[in-house]
Amino acid sequence: MEEIREMAANSRFPAETLDDIVRYYKNTCSMLPSTHDQLLLRYELQKDHSLLGEDEFAYDYDWVKNQIQGCLEFWLGERETSYTPKDEGWKCKFCQYSSVCPTRRAKSANYTNTPS
Repeated sequence: MEEIREMAANSRFPAETLDDIVRYYKNTCSMLPSTHDQLLLRYELQKDHSLLGEDEFAYDYDWVKNQIQGCLEFWLGERETSYTPKDEGWKCKFCQYSSVCPTRRAKSANYTNTPS
């Protein structure tokens, strides 16, 4: 809770709770203008916002809506977390939580337990 307050204060966002942030997120998303047919997704390192990559793709309303709904369900405690798929494991080297991630621990255990 204190981390949320600190991050909100640093970004000059008036939030006291995660509910405040979710409410703001919902309101902001509902006011967004219609999108173009092509979207650009930027991957940035949270620590310093350095660019990791960009991916341009066709806009799919249902997919975007499902992604936003999935995020809100997680933030509201309505679903468990999901982990990076095996074929996207490269992302883990940029994640500040990889050392405590159950998926990474399982992969390491399988690797070390595999006979050579």
